[in-house]
Formats: sequence, C-alpha cells, structure tokens
Amino acid sequence: MNALEHIRDIGPAAGFPIAREAILSWQLQAGAGVIVRPQRPVRQGMIVDLWLNPLWPAPPRRLRGEDLIVPVGSCIVEDVIDTDRQAGFVYRTLPGHLETGVETFLVSIDDDERLIASITARSVPGNPLLKAVEPVSVASQKMMAARYAAALERLVERAAG
Repeated sequence: MNALEHIRDIGPAAGFPIAREAILSWQLQAGAGVIVRPQRPVRQGMIVDLWLNPLWPAPPRRLRGEDLIVPVGSCIVEDVIDTDRQAGFVYRTLPGHLETGVETFLVSIDDDERLIASITARSVPGNPLLKAVEPVSVASQKMMAARYAAALERLVERAAG
C-alpha cells in the first residue's frame, strides 16, 4: 500500500473562502491539469470521471474535434468536509481507475491562522502495467499532489491580488 501525504502552507487564513470554493468546485483539479466531469459542486455520493491533460499547463490539443486527453478513471465522493475552518472531500477510486485507493483533498486554517493544503492518499496501482512500474506510479502521485497544492496556492494568491 502506498501512503502519500503532501502538506503545504498556502498563505494567510483570509484566503480560506477562495480555497474552500476551489476545492468544493473542482478548480483545484483543473488548476493541476485534471479534467473532471461532471463539473458540478462536490457532494457525497457523486461519481466523477477524470482525465489528465498531458500538455498541462497548456490547453489540450484537439484532433478531429476531440481533446487529446488521457483517461484516468472514475471516483466516488465518500465524504465532504465543510466547516468554518476546514473544507474538502474524500474520494475512492472505482474499478478501472489507474489507482485503487482513497484520496483526501483538504484545506484548513491552523492554530497560527495559516491556510494549509493537505493532499493524502492510500493506494495501490490499479492496472497491471502500473504494478510493473510501481516506483513511477508513486512518483506520479507525489508530483500530482504537489501540483494540486500549488494550484490551490495560485488561486488564493490570484484572488488576493
């Protein structure tokens, strides 16, 4: 089982409303090059399909009217966290996803009034090819967690001006 924990201070607590909205509306994923459908506010029980834009941060290329994107798989939102000091969600992958496991996306205000992004995951490769190159899969998960946190930080900074 691979365990991932990526924590990043993304600024002052004043940015919480922006960070909350970004996490609960999938802007976090979009900012990291992940396309989520349907594009609706996060809610418990929601099933989403994920694709990766391999050219991120550039927009995906189009061929014959279709975006050239890589299918990742589907997930179901198991829990939504939405309080005065925390916002986020937990999703579990569904059969056919590249990974098998659970991932949590959370932004919270800590005791020092700092905004903390936390991306955690517990998973195993869900595809025989990925099992054969598991270190690459683990490295990819770490890279994506860093991209998610950086995307959230950019959104908060942009909103602050």
